[in-house]
Amino acid sequence: MTKKIVISSIIILGLISVFLWWLAPAPIPRFSNSTTTMANIGQLCGLVGTLLFAISLILSVRTKWMDRLFKGLNNLYKIHHYLGQIAFCLLLVHPLFLIPKYAGNMANAAKFLLPDPSHIATNPGIFSLFMMILLLVLTLYLRPKYNIWKWTHKFLGLAFFLASLHVYLIVSDTSRFWPLKLYMLTFIGLGLVSFVGYSLLGRFLIKKYAYQVVKVTEIAADTWEIQMSPVASSIKFKPGQFVFVSFKDKNIGNESHPFSISSGVNDRDLSITVKNLGDYTAKLSQLKSGTPVIIEGAYGALAANIDDTKKQIWIAGGIGITPFISLAKSRTASAKIPVEIYYCFRSKEQAAHLKYLQSLPSSFTLIPFCAKDQGRLSAEIIKETSGPLENTEIIICAPPAMIQSLRRGLKNLNINNQNIHSEEFSF
Repeated sequence: MTKKIVISSIIILGLISVFLWWLAPAPIPRFSNSTTTMANIGQLCGLVGTLLFAISLILSVRTKWMDRLFKGLNNLYKIHHYLGQIAFCLLLVHPLFLIPKYAGNMANAAKFLLPDPSHIATNPGIFSLFMMILLLVLTLYLRPKYNIWKWTHKFLGLAFFLASLHVYLIVSDTSRFWPLKLYMLTFIGLGLVSFVGYSLLGRFLIKKYAYQVVKVTEIAADTWEIQMSPVASSIKFKPGQFVFVSFKDKNIGNESHPFSISSGVNDRDLSITVKNLGDYTAKLSQLKSGTPVIIEGAYGALAANIDDTKKQIWIAGGIGITPFISLAKSRTASAKIPVEIYYCFRSKEQAAHLKYLQSLPSSFTLIPFCAKDQGRLSAEIIKETSGPLENTEIIICAPPAMIQSLRRGLKNLNINNQNIHSEEFSF
């Protein structure tokens, strides 16, 4: 599913809610005066904001069919984040537009925006708004660690439940007009089911695999390969995919993090490559043999739509080499389609899997690119080195800024966007 189709579908769903709202009988003309106009705009903001909030919760569900539908969880979560931000803005201005009608003047605005024991229908909406503001401040300004952010993020489900309760209890166009009420309650129900099923009951409903650590090997400066063996059944994956990994070690913590797979599809054991990028990854070198591991996945569509009859160029930035190791290990010995690997790193000491890449057969051409000596890799450098790129499949796995820069450069060279494949972690 392309990004344009997804965005268009969401816009249509929003317009349907607006259309149903417009059809709902109004006690007085909607735009008869400024006060009524502002109140109706406020109602519309609350209506569309709640709908987008529900859709964002639906899109937060991590399943393999959603991964395939959106061609990667990274695309799914980007839309989830954007929808959440838009929904928050709409829900934030919703009560502000209602102040002139229901508070009368600014002196009473504070009372209008504070809980009141006698206002059973409005209190859930007020509590929901305060909770969303608190979570936004926590995320944007306090910037908690990943495990704390992930835990607090679950309270968005409670905020949505309170907002939904407000929609259900308040006397409005939604409650008076059954087509609109049915439409909204359908999405509210789907949003709540998605949140409960994934965030609260995910440990029981989402299939996971039991592994244990075999060994941890340092393969470059501050970079380790972690080899794990299955306890029972092993996970099935395609080269270039990633998994969510949770190590059951009290000194490390058992939160789940995404890591690209560096083993081949025919390998019995599962391997990931980890670079020290912070508190959590710094501890992974301390893992002991036999440590239990829970694996979820596999996800990702980095190499899902590659035309294997065309020449391929793989571009890796730093630890982004990991999925290409899996791709290289998974290629059959008879594969003759040429592959050029641009491996960008800051120094040779930080170049993970370099020896393995240098040992690949002649169908692979390794092009090391040391940033400290050669600067930044660009689309122009790739064209000068590799020749015409028009009939080439280009796969990029690198930091987001590098991916965006190379995509812009390749677009300027009139390379078809369908021939450029990339995946970046945004969660």
